[in-house]
Amino acid sequence: MLRFEILGPVRAFRDGEPIDLGPIKQRAVLAILLLNAGTPVGMPEIIGALWGGDPPENGVDVVQRFIGGLRRALDPARTSLIALDGGGYVIRPGANAVDAEVFRAALTRARQAQRTGDPDAAGELTREALALWRDEPLAGLTGPVFAAARARLTEERARLTDERARPTGERTRPTGERTRLTEERSRLADPAAHAGPVAATPASAHAASRPADPDYPEAVDPWAGHELFPPDPMSII
Repeated sequence: MLRFEILGPVRAFRDGEPIDLGPIKQRAVLAILLLNAGTPVGMPEIIGALWGGDPPENGVDVVQRFIGGLRRALDPARTSLIALDGGGYVIRPGANAVDAEVFRAALTRARQAQRTGDPDAAGELTREALALWRDEPLAGLTGPVFAAARARLTEERARLTDERARPTGERTRPTGERTRLTEERSRLADPAAHAGPVAATPASAHAASRPADPDYPEAVDPWAGHELFPPDPMSII
């Protein structure tokens, strides 16, 4: 009965009612688990995504408190929605419980309808898929891990828009919209290239001079080198 959204701010609903997910970093932990749904995520990866290379000394305790808060909010009946498995935390939300999964499934069906010569059905499925987007994905979450996931999700949306099925006679997408999507993809793929200068702070200077901690390495993109979601097997036909 749970539903999760990451195609915008991270949110959760039970029977259509919103669930209080707590502070922003607790929602970030939920986002990390949802992006890896069904696969355990180790404590170092969670800590790296939340704080990069400068975690607090009690980072493990803080993450464990966040996990406890998410369990109380999402799984008061203790059904093991979030479990410790193989040295990491894993969430198993169930089929079609995450809006990004529903988006991907609609995208696959739209491509199949287009290939079978049903552009009207393909267009309707495409509209349904795009209607799931409420804002930029993972809105409000910062850091390289979330930026990389955001860029990949946005690329999925842009690709769908680019190949959008159009019934005969429907006009093509305006040039302005193509330009906007191109700029959006560029900005999300390389946020630093589009950001203004940032003044150094004592905290950032301290982080820069701090020696690397082997227990909590710099955050890395766990999705580098492959798509966030499995590719549509029909798209290669």
